[in-house]
Amino acid sequence: MPKPYVAARETSILGESPIWSVEEQALYWVDIRNPMIHRLDPETGDRQRWRIQTEIGSIGFAGGKRMIAGTRMGFAFIDLESGDFEELEDPEGDGRMNAVRMNDGKVDRRGRFWCGSMEDPGYGEVASLYRFDLDHTVHKMEGPVCISNAICWSPDDTVMYFADSLKKTIWAYDFDIESGVIENRRDFLIIGDDEGVPDGATVDAEGFLWVAHMRGGKVCRYDPDGKREREIQFPVSLTSCPAFGGPDLSTLYVTTASSRFEAADFEREPAAGSLFAVETDVKGLPEPVFGQ
Repeated sequence: MPKPYVAARETSILGESPIWSVEEQALYWVDIRNPMIHRLDPETGDRQRWRIQTEIGSIGFAGGKRMIAGTRMGFAFIDLESGDFEELEDPEGDGRMNAVRMNDGKVDRRGRFWCGSMEDPGYGEVASLYRFDLDHTVHKMEGPVCISNAICWSPDDTVMYFADSLKKTIWAYDFDIESGVIENRRDFLIIGDDEGVPDGATVDAEGFLWVAHMRGGKVCRYDPDGKREREIQFPVSLTSCPAFGGPDLSTLYVTTASSRFEAADFEREPAAGSLFAVETDVKGLPEPVFGQ
């Protein structure tokens, strides 16, 4: 099995939310704690970075050089050309003072942005899963939860996945793509105590779920019944989120973190916080665009 390699050397405190632009043939991702959007062109090695004014949990494409984002201050548009940060809706209600910030998020195939929250600092069961519609209305879809993660959908848009990392559980829901309604929650996967916690996830074109095991140092592929099909070990412990990219969407990119690392930790894991890649024999799915 091919081994992971460093695609972009970084010391991100909390790398997250990788998304591949088919149009640009480039990968974008964020550092939540050192608020930044990163861009990598793997063909040329060209790198770009944009400093963001507040913690940014996740991003999605919103047309042109604009991103839809889940931040400490709620939902926002970020224009990478102008640098404009447009505050949209804040479901938690306290702006920069929010004790509950937005975390993992993705755009569905009808152009809606789904984003879950988490208490930060803290791990209270006070967070929610929200759906942000094209008309900028916000709908609470799940909660309370502790740490929202692993938002993604089956290729046929009949199943949605969502995790509460602190409960080490990924749920599956029946999903209605037209209405955006989820129902019939059931346990899809419960992570063992010695395998870290479920963080970010993505679904490939065959309908298998790829899950980053934060503090487990690995990404695992699960079939639609929750059976583990493969496991990829990484030389870092804080694997945070996978996404497919590359010319044929068969390269798995994985963000990592170095949160709370000290000098001895970097000696043990010198690539902690970097963006990794591994070539696979399966393909991912293109990222949808908000509003489209």
